[in-house]
Amino acid sequence: MSGPRDGTPSGPPARDYCPRCRIAGPHDIGRPQCPRCGGPLTPLDAYGRVAQPLGMQATPIPRAQANNMYVPARTSPARPAPPRPAAAPARGGRARVRWVALRPQSARPRPRVDADATTSPTPRYEHNPGWGLRDLPPVEPGEPQRSPIERLRDGLPNLLRAAAVVLVLAAAAEALIYALLVVNLEDPISRPMQIAAETAVWITGLAAVALMVACLGGVAGWLIDERKNAYADHGQADPRSRRQLMLGLWVPVLNLFWPVAFFRELLGRRDDLLPVHTRKRLWWLWFGWLGVNGLVVVGVLVRIFSQSLVWQANAVVLVIISNLVSAAFAGALWWTITRLFAREAPATAPTRWLAAV
Repeated sequence: MSGPRDGTPSGPPARDYCPRCRIAGPHDIGRPQCPRCGGPLTPLDAYGRVAQPLGMQATPIPRAQANNMYVPARTSPARPAPPRPAAAPARGGRARVRWVALRPQSARPRPRVDADATTSPTPRYEHNPGWGLRDLPPVEPGEPQRSPIERLRDGLPNLLRAAAVVLVLAAAAEALIYALLVVNLEDPISRPMQIAAETAVWITGLAAVALMVACLGGVAGWLIDERKNAYADHGQADPRSRRQLMLGLWVPVLNLFWPVAFFRELLGRRDDLLPVHTRKRLWWLWFGWLGVNGLVVVGVLVRIFSQSLVWQANAVVLVIISNLVSAAFAGALWWTITRLFAREAPATAPTRWLAAV
């Protein structure tokens, strides 16, 4: 009788081995697949060798298996395992068993028990605790920020009226100076009277200059906005930039000629105005503007370069005339902006009340 190590053919199967799961169990003819992974089983004999079915010729056994040990082939760990096929139904009516790992009773968490509503009373506060949502007053949308030019534009009519009044007061102060010069030819005037007259001239003169500068800024803002709306009515954009309009109104030499072009372009886009009538008013306004600037320049030059008392008096007269003409020009400009170029409000349909019978 030969031993198990002499290379003789293997005996009948004694165990079923799964190479994939590396588990073994008693041999069962009705179990061709592994109950865990569903893979094929390898029958082994009592010595751990691959058993051959009855009636088949034994195949040579590897040297590693000749030592009473079966060494299955190792699979590469980087190679993913093939998907597990569906397990075949058990044969012979034998139920399959699945091992489930459960914690011991001592390590299991206690079941969560909801607190009873009666054990926690509803909190009540005598005053606002302060940690909840606070009722804040609704935030009203603030007015959009306006530039200084826009503010001067909105107050342009009031600025023109104030400038006309201040220019009249400046002319009165200059007239007082002229009267004092005439009186001083025969009788000397007192020092307090001289100081009071000069103070009035300086105050009214500075106020008139400040108001005229503000009026120029307001006119620039009004002209920019008016041109923008007039061109927008025709589906166009103003060809002149904001900077060009401001320079044309503020630069001393350019503001004598460019405003004529600006107003003529505006008149060409205002279909609601009479062209001939409006053009005449604009020409008279431009002549007044040239007269105001001419009188101011001449009066300043005479006052600076006059040496005798007579020419100083003449310079005062020129300043009085220029102040009055400037006041008249401010009034004419106010009428042009508020009356001539005023846009009519859209007419609304009249409301008719019917008595219900």
